[in-house]
Amino acid sequence: MMKTQYHITKTAMRNNFVLSTQKHSVQNFVFLLLCCFICGLINVSAQNQPLKTYTKNNGLPSLHINSGAQDKTGYVWLASNNGLIQFNGNEFTTFTTKNGLISNNVNIISSKGNTLFIGTDKGLSIKKHHGFTNFEGNNVNCILTVKNRTFLGTNKGIVRVRENYLSPLRTNFQIDLNQINDMLFDGKFYWIATNKSLWKLDKLINPKVLKRIDVNNYTSLLINEKTIIATTYNKGLKFIKNNEVETQSITAQNVIEIKKINNQFWIISEDNGIEVLDANFNFVKNINKYNSLTTNKITSTFQDNENNTWVSTKDKGVYFIKSDKPIQKKPSISFENIEVVFTPIDSININNYAKTLKLPADKNHISFYYKTINISNSNKLEYRYTLNNQTSPWSTKSAIDLAYLSPGNYTFSAQSRIGKIESTPIEFNFYIDTPIYKKSWFIWSIIGVTCIILTLIVWSYIRRIQAKNKAKVAKLELENHLISLEQKALQLQMNPHFIFNVLNGIKALGNSGKSVELNTTISKFATLLRGVLHNSRQEEISLAEEITTLKNYIELEQQINSNTFEYSITTNLSIEPEEILIPPMLIQPFVENSIKHGISFVENGKITISFSIKNDLLHCEIIDNGIGVHQSKELKKVSSHKSVALKVTQERIRNLSKKGAFSIIELYNEGKVTGTKVLFEIPLKTDF
Repeated sequence: MMKTQYHITKTAMRNNFVLSTQKHSVQNFVFLLLCCFICGLINVSAQNQPLKTYTKNNGLPSLHINSGAQDKTGYVWLASNNGLIQFNGNEFTTFTTKNGLISNNVNIISSKGNTLFIGTDKGLSIKKHHGFTNFEGNNVNCILTVKNRTFLGTNKGIVRVRENYLSPLRTNFQIDLNQINDMLFDGKFYWIATNKSLWKLDKLINPKVLKRIDVNNYTSLLINEKTIIATTYNKGLKFIKNNEVETQSITAQNVIEIKKINNQFWIISEDNGIEVLDANFNFVKNINKYNSLTTNKITSTFQDNENNTWVSTKDKGVYFIKSDKPIQKKPSISFENIEVVFTPIDSININNYAKTLKLPADKNHISFYYKTINISNSNKLEYRYTLNNQTSPWSTKSAIDLAYLSPGNYTFSAQSRIGKIESTPIEFNFYIDTPIYKKSWFIWSIIGVTCIILTLIVWSYIRRIQAKNKAKVAKLELENHLISLEQKALQLQMNPHFIFNVLNGIKALGNSGKSVELNTTISKFATLLRGVLHNSRQEEISLAEEITTLKNYIELEQQINSNTFEYSITTNLSIEPEEILIPPMLIQPFVENSIKHGISFVENGKITISFSIKNDLLHCEIIDNGIGVHQSKELKKVSSHKSVALKVTQERIRNLSKKGAFSIIELYNEGKVTGTKVLFEIPLKTDF
């Protein structure tokens, strides 16, 4: 009985042990599965950092993003097929050809400070604070800035950016005619990746070292610990050190770019996503549409100053991968714009202006725009400003209008913060001038000027009265002088000696029986006398009448003169001689002087009289081929004859007008005296 009971108990114990063992095995299996699941979650979490997609639903104007960059202020800039895109952490702003961009198809962006170099399919645009500067050219694939020199890699060689134009560089035809995919400067040498080969140059301008390292379709360059890492389109990675090339195979094909992000190497394929390698170039993971993204058409990637990663695509916009180890740094604030009476200040660098901006009194409305860019904490930013020690409370407002400011000195400062971390304040000093009508010197100047004006008015009034009286006296003196001259001229119009000679000539013709010549001479003499008597009663006569009188006088002189001579009277006038008015007997004394003291001493004498109009002046020239002025004066000293009529006529001409000019010139030919020219001009006067 006891044995049977023991057997049953032993059997029960064995069964309980088996059941306990089976239950423990099931628990271990479940625990193992749970551990595997947790490890998988940990692994997935490790491969998938917090990721956000920006598409048209978020305001992105285009899903085709070619590349990106970040400027000094912190703005993220994206190159798209629909313009240049700016992102401040909250919203997107697009710049296109309507804003001055050379082309909407943007390939590449490079930032230097707050200056953007924008490579497009039609050349380069440079964006500074106030707008774009454009340079037409070929399709730009890459941009390199070294020592304040900027170079572009295009579809046809390398181009240097000059001040006003693009200058193609001449290296060799294998570089100049091929597509430049990337350029790199390692501090000593330039590395050029083309679609045909990889090149090493000591200089881009007139290089002395120009070496082809390898033949392949090179797409991107990176320097890592003095080793040049280059990607080829389908032939893996190339490591170049000391001109030696090593190749490492990778799974990615159609590679277009390599970037170093968080001590890892991201290899970008244009249709296979991203392959990530560790610092030793061992495979880490793939980032593609099968695990993280929604597309494999990646174009580029870059890391911002907060360690966040941006991945641009050809058809799905841009991905934002927030850093799991963000950089904690003090926020930076800068002025975006300063407006004076709603007009931006374009003449100075508002963020580096150490002086005090001086403004006139009417420019007392100033607007300040300031900004801090923090992509990760854009919603946590707050701002405050200080004006002459009066500080505003913190708010999200990043602009302030200061209107109707009083004259004086001002210091404006702005500051931002994220949480409790505050930025270093930025300052801008300006001065508003006092209105001129409130300045003491202006008030005293007005009083002084008023006194001076009153004094000048009184003095001017007295001077005007004196001037009027003086003018009247001068006018009377001039009139008396002219009357005296006219009387003298009339007295001397007809030389008595000339009259006696004419009468003796008439007598001789009568005694010789030359009745025809006698009648002609008497007729001319009568016409001359009649003309002289008629003209003596006139203040002005026509030029035609003066010429007629001259002809009669000269022809009578020809008859009574012992020496024969010729004469000619020419007119080059745009107005008829009958319509031109001159004082009577103005030319006869000069002609008489030429006959008596010039050509009377030479054979075949000749007198030429000409009239012309120049610049509203009547010009008269009397030219003879006589003995000249100086010899004539010597002869006059010997004789008792004094040419009073000539002096009177000269004075008449000078008194006709201040514009009148008079000169007597002795003519020479090969050192010999050939005659005399009398030239004078008087104001042109007509009877209409």
